[in-house]
Amino acid sequence: GIIPIIGIIIVLWMLTGIYSVGPDEVGVVRTFGKVTRVAQSGLRYHLPYPIEQVDTPKVTEVKRTEIGFRHIGNQQFRKVEYESLMLTGDENIVDAELIVQYKIKDAVKYLFNFVEPELTMREASEAALRTVIGQHTIDEALTTGKFQIQEETMELIQSILDKYETGILVVAVQLQSVSPPKEVEFAFKDVASAKEDKNRKINEAQGYYNHAIPKARGEDRSLI
Repeated sequence: GIIPIIGIIIVLWMLTGIYSVGPDEVGVVRTFGKVTRVAQSGLRYHLPYPIEQVDTPKVTEVKRTEIGFRHIGNQQFRKVEYESLMLTGDENIVDAELIVQYKIKDAVKYLFNFVEPELTMREASEAALRTVIGQHTIDEALTTGKFQIQEETMELIQSILDKYETGILVVAVQLQSVSPPKEVEFAFKDVASAKEDKNRKINEAQGYYNHAIPKARGEDRSLI
C-alpha cells in the first residue's frame, strides 16, 4: 500500500507547479534560484518547488512615489519637510513637492537587480529634484520655470534608474507645489505684489503715452 500513496504524493507535488499569469503580469521563472525564462499571460507550468519558483509582478500597473509629503488616506496628507526643503541656484530655499509615476519595464531587473524598489525610487526622485532645482533661480522655480523643471527632473530620474539597471520606466513627473518656506512666505508675497504693482504702473504709463503723444502731435499739426 505504500507505493500507491507515494505515487499520489508525487502527482500532487507535480500539480503544485501549475500557475497562472494575469493579463497585467509576466511570470519570471527561477530554476534553483537562477532566472531561466519569462512567461506571458495564461495558464503555465513550472517544476515544483524547490526546483523552480515563479514571481508574477504587475508590469502594467502604474505606481507612484511622493516627495515632500505622504498621502495617508481620505484626501489627507502629511508634510515631510526634510525632503521638500531644497536650495535653488541663486541660494534661496524653496519648499517643493513632487509626484513620480512609474511602472515596470523589465521584470527581471526590477525583481533581482536591487532591493527595496520603493525606497530606491524615492531616493532617486529626491536626488534628481534637488539637482534640477539647484540649477534654476527661485523666480523660475516659483513661476515660469515649473514645466521645464518637471521635464528635466523626469529625464534625470530615468537616467539614474537606467544607470543602475532597475527595470523601471518613469511615466510622468508632476510638481504638486513649489513655494517659499512658511517662515518667509509673506515676504515673498510682498515682493511679488510689489512687482505686480510695478508692472501695472508701467503699463498704465505706456497706455497714457500711447494716447497722449498722438493727440499732442495731432493738435500741433492743426495749429500749423
